[in-house]
Amino acid sequence: MINEKITVKYFVRKDNHKIGFSYYEIAEPNEKPYLVDAYELEDEFTAFTNKGKVSKPQRSKYEEVNEEAERKLQERLALKAQTAIDLPRAIELAKVIDEAFKDKMGDLFVEYDYVEEGDFDDSKTPGWVTIKVKNSHSNWYQDVDNAPSMYYYQVPVEVEKEARELQAIRKKHQDDDTFSFWKCDYYKREVRVADHPNY
Repeated sequence: MINEKITVKYFVRKDNHKIGFSYYEIAEPNEKPYLVDAYELEDEFTAFTNKGKVSKPQRSKYEEVNEEAERKLQERLALKAQTAIDLPRAIELAKVIDEAFKDKMGDLFVEYDYVEEGDFDDSKTPGWVTIKVKNSHSNWYQDVDNAPSMYYYQVPVEVEKEARELQAIRKKHQDDDTFSFWKCDYYKREVRVADHPNY
């Protein structure tokens, strides 16, 4: 028995019960996909046979959904098999990046006001390169006129290649519970770009 949580989202047309994994798959020729009237469904599978088939008690009445769950399981198992190679490499890369921060520990956070200083890009922080950007999803912004803060995560330019490789490995294993993200965590400088102080 293989225990793995696999979720399959799918669509069933209301008129002819055609199954698909996007509106494009269930639309008829010359029919606009956004006009299709369909049920949006989601099934979760947690038990598979040793041969990778959905266990009998969990089988969907739609064979296409079972096949998609089994395909996703094989993808997941293949990804987990790569952990043995990817995790040691990720740990090695994290050490290289952390070493580059040795003399920069006092420079891990920067506030940048784009109203006063103009649009932000890496030319504003010589010696540093952005490897990831996120925006704030704080509920605080619902009640104010300020734009959400943007967070630029940077590393020293000399380890850009290593940081990008490490980011790619971590992204690849995003849904892999065998991958120890904390073991390959690494220093990043956070540049908060906003039109207001950090309250």
